[in-house]
Amino acid sequence: MTPAEQKAVDLLERVVAQMPHAEHRSGQTEMVQHVANTIDTGAALVVQAGTGTGKTLGYLVPILAAGQTAIIATYTKALQDQLASVDLPLLQAACADDPDLAFSWAILKGRNNYLCRQRMSEIETGHDQLALTDAPRDVAEDIRRLVAWGADSPSGEMSDVPFSFGDSAWRKVSLGSDECPGASKCAFGETCFTELARANANNANVIVVNFTLYGLDLEQDREFLPAHDVVVFDEVHELEDVISDTASVTITGRMVANAAETARAGLSSQKLANALNKTAKELDEVLSQFSGQRLASPLPDDIDAALRNAGTQCDLILEKLRASPSETPEHLRATAAVSRMLEALRKVLVSGSNIVAFVSDVRGAARLTAAPKRVNHVLGTVWQDTTAILTSATIPPGMPKRLGLVVEDDAIVRVPSPFNYAKQSLLYLADDLPVPNAPDRAPRLQARIRELITSSGGSALVLFTSWGVLRDTAAALNGQLGKGINMYVQDDMPKKALLDAFRTDTTSCLFATRGFFQGVDVPGDALRLVIIDKVPFPAMHDPLLDARREDAGDGAFMIIDVPMAAAALAQAAGRLIRTATDRGVVAILDPRLSQKRYKRAVLSGVEHMPETNRLVEVEDFFAKQRV
Repeated sequence: MTPAEQKAVDLLERVVAQMPHAEHRSGQTEMVQHVANTIDTGAALVVQAGTGTGKTLGYLVPILAAGQTAIIATYTKALQDQLASVDLPLLQAACADDPDLAFSWAILKGRNNYLCRQRMSEIETGHDQLALTDAPRDVAEDIRRLVAWGADSPSGEMSDVPFSFGDSAWRKVSLGSDECPGASKCAFGETCFTELARANANNANVIVVNFTLYGLDLEQDREFLPAHDVVVFDEVHELEDVISDTASVTITGRMVANAAETARAGLSSQKLANALNKTAKELDEVLSQFSGQRLASPLPDDIDAALRNAGTQCDLILEKLRASPSETPEHLRATAAVSRMLEALRKVLVSGSNIVAFVSDVRGAARLTAAPKRVNHVLGTVWQDTTAILTSATIPPGMPKRLGLVVEDDAIVRVPSPFNYAKQSLLYLADDLPVPNAPDRAPRLQARIRELITSSGGSALVLFTSWGVLRDTAAALNGQLGKGINMYVQDDMPKKALLDAFRTDTTSCLFATRGFFQGVDVPGDALRLVIIDKVPFPAMHDPLLDARREDAGDGAFMIIDVPMAAAALAQAAGRLIRTATDRGVVAILDPRLSQKRYKRAVLSGVEHMPETNRLVEVEDFFAKQRV
């Protein structure tokens, strides 16, 4: 064991000894050693850490033992919350008495997660009465409450608000980066909640962000996040899609119209703003003709012309704004918004072999997106300049290479779960149901879900790959699950409240979609059964995936679709066993797994579970748990 590894392992033992239910995990120790060695050598490490490994301490402990400054980038808010409320406070307490290990930490989010003091001031002083007079009564009341709360809040952060409020109200009291002129040009720059959060992060040793914020920092040439020695990407199987999103450019007619309206407040003449608003309507009409289509390169003439027209008008507006000596908040916001709009227009007009352009329909509005097929070039500077730790319970084949890392699949460190799945779990594959989309599937699917829930006595997380199937199934089974078994359905209440209710009502069932495939931690008897309605293959007509499939050629299904489905399935199944005493069944109600050659590849993330296709074995499993 190297000195770096020994120091990290010693710190791990000290931390574990302070935990309420101290538990030595050999896999966690193994991960700590690998991470410590990677930090010592400055390389990159990819770790597949099985459920229950304790991977957050597995990477945090060696980072602190090495005295490094690190950014922890996560995919889900649930993991951010766990780091902030459990892991980091625990580590901080363990290190507090050692001057060589003492550290500080911070959570940092995007600008639109914080109240804007300038907007609050405008509303409070009556300078922006439209925010209240034009808003519905409930929205206006939410705005007033948010402004009042913000006056005394130390953070101004959305998740700290102690009451519920609507998105419309929050948008009135917050600004995105597109409109913010920056602290140096704002009267409230010194007390800006976002800037205070950034200053706090700049003084911390460990900064927790999400993938999106890290990706946006890369797009801004590393100007937003503090300098750091180490970056950890936790739940890294989702990183490729998020980085592709942050490197994408999206334009809608509404976005152009919003830029025109923001510009209007900073212009003495409304002629140019009116012209840009007219172009916004024309762009919306043109884009709607291509809804659902992938676009050729270069772009179709009428889309190209509308975008260039909008760009010319933005240029003219900026000339007028920059020629004015005014530095009112409205003028500064107008300059920032139109500048960002012009930048987006120019980016989407640049074609290239790595760019996929397509038009989608989002709530009745046409949206033009230009997205990269590959993100290795976006992440290149990360691998060159920073020690990187990439970890997840599931690492899909070929993922490191797609991210631009020269790491073969057989070089991935695989730390097994400490749980005894042979005794604790059962994987049930229903091979006697109609295939998805069969006309007689719905009633058979609903009956099987009811049978499984009857066997488990409730305590089930029922996951669906489509909202339509979820709604139909929930409606059919409402009140039909058995005495004392309540049904909770996604969007009945906020996610945190929903999970709290599910944990507390220990025989209840929760019906949800893919948003609950990960980030759900319900240990104990409250969750004994996970049902997945079908294999979660990615959408067949996604323009970006279609482009990647074309590049992959004849083997696209096994190269692109199957690994994505396997990763999603493993994440969903991973909700079941969270502690060494948990017991339960994962049921996949998709008969294709008994018929298709991809069965073993799709099930690669759950192959540690004993498998059956007999419902009676599920009933026997639960019967034995009740003895």
